[in-house]
Amino acid sequence: MVGPINKTLDLVITVLQPPRKALRRRSFAELSTALGVVLSEEDRSNLIALPTLEEDNKSDVSEVAVALEAKACMTEHVKSLPRLHAEILATGYLAKKASPHCITVSYSLVNCASTFVTPSGKTKVNRHNQPEDARRVVDMIAQAVPIKADSRDYGYDVVGVTTIECQNNGSQVRVFDDPQVAPGLNERTRYERMIRNLCSEFRGRFAR
Repeated sequence: MVGPINKTLDLVITVLQPPRKALRRRSFAELSTALGVVLSEEDRSNLIALPTLEEDNKSDVSEVAVALEAKACMTEHVKSLPRLHAEILATGYLAKKASPHCITVSYSLVNCASTFVTPSGKTKVNRHNQPEDARRVVDMIAQAVPIKADSRDYGYDVVGVTTIECQNNGSQVRVFDDPQVAPGLNERTRYERMIRNLCSEFRGRFAR
């Protein structure tokens, strides 16, 4: 995103601009192999069946349709709250400044595991006060991240949260859907609602 401060986001989707140079471009489906994402056969079939999305080239000048920033709060939840909030706000603001018509999305993973092995290589184990620690982060995102629909001046178009259980010790990572922590079915931050809201915004602005 090129603007007052250039910002690299986790996912930017652009609208195809004619005429486009005929170049060899990696597809979105090919990224799973390139990044080592483990998919089941059903997942892979669903991915391949999606409409083709191709990477932009550095020389392309494209209209930004979706600007998504992903965050992960895996450990030291309470200590991380001010920084996480500031980073989410700053990214959304810069994306809108760079491309005012784009759909801005904030998506966060919040860890609900009671322990987490730090990634420093020293195998220190952090212990969490769950579900309170994770709930504070989920509540902050739901209540303190501004939504454009609620603010005339600034806000994200779409906000979503997924709660997971990750101990970072080689054990299985899984979605943690306990209602004490995870957004409810009718909350706008729930993943499924985030996707529906994003699709609705896209159809309204770019379905041409």
